[in-house]
Amino acid sequence: MIMNTTRQFVFKKSPGGFTLVELLVVLAVIMVLAMLLLPAIAATKPNSQGFQCQNNQKQLTLAWQMYAEDNADILPPNDYPYTTAYRTQTTAAKLQLKNWVVGTMEQPVDVLSPQELTDPNTLLSAYVTNAAVYRCPADNYINPLAHTFNVRSYSMNSAVGTIWHTFYANGGVPPIGSPVQGGWLSGASFNASQTTWLTYGKMSSLSRPGPANTFVFMEENPLSINDGIMQVAAAAAPGATFLIDFPAGNHDGGGSISFADGHVITHRWLDSRTFTPISLGMGGTQTPQSPDNVDCFYLAPITSAPR
Repeated sequence: MIMNTTRQFVFKKSPGGFTLVELLVVLAVIMVLAMLLLPAIAATKPNSQGFQCQNNQKQLTLAWQMYAEDNADILPPNDYPYTTAYRTQTTAAKLQLKNWVVGTMEQPVDVLSPQELTDPNTLLSAYVTNAAVYRCPADNYINPLAHTFNVRSYSMNSAVGTIWHTFYANGGVPPIGSPVQGGWLSGASFNASQTTWLTYGKMSSLSRPGPANTFVFMEENPLSINDGIMQVAAAAAPGATFLIDFPAGNHDGGGSISFADGHVITHRWLDSRTFTPISLGMGGTQTPQSPDNVDCFYLAPITSAPR
């Protein structure tokens, strides 16, 4: 008898697969999660313009420190006359205008002259050879007088630096190398011979509030920037807070600030009046008030200290 030995194999469908509907549901969930997470991920990405701005100020502050090291502890001048166009001066006159940076953004001929930032009379140019370092990459303001960007975004604390060119209306002519006089430190009005607040002509004089708490460079608002001086009141009291030169708000309402010890921060302003000036060219006789501005209480103690 012949037997049929052929075996029949039956393959059953695995119960572990996904149906098309299930796959679509999974994809939909993933898309929803991505939409929820993308804003948070974007917020953690580095702000390249903010980092570049901080790097610019680090370079300027290092140059400022190196200048003092090379000049018997004396800090570079910080007293450029804010109405004087540098480019149109004679060679002899330019020698009288040496400063940490020459030129004024009030004069269109200087706005159009980035070469002034590497001019030998810009005394930090021996250490910073790239003119782009002086400008925040987020500063997109078009100067209406020159129809282009300002070549400079940063200014130096008016309590910091020395005298080279004097333009004070009274008080005589301080010798070259004397500390700046800090005429706006009291806030209420310009006083070239003020003696209430400390000014710093040497690195070693930065005793109070100390190098880590004294600002050197700050982004200045393009509507108020002119010379290289950042006029900030060291006085602040309830009902008496003042803004003379205005900080910039180029970084989501904040601006970068460097300190004498070399560290740099981006500080977020809390009062919109701080970085949105409504008037310019206040001059030496007006009282630039910004009543009860909380940002003034932040700026005052990092600017100077009582003598």
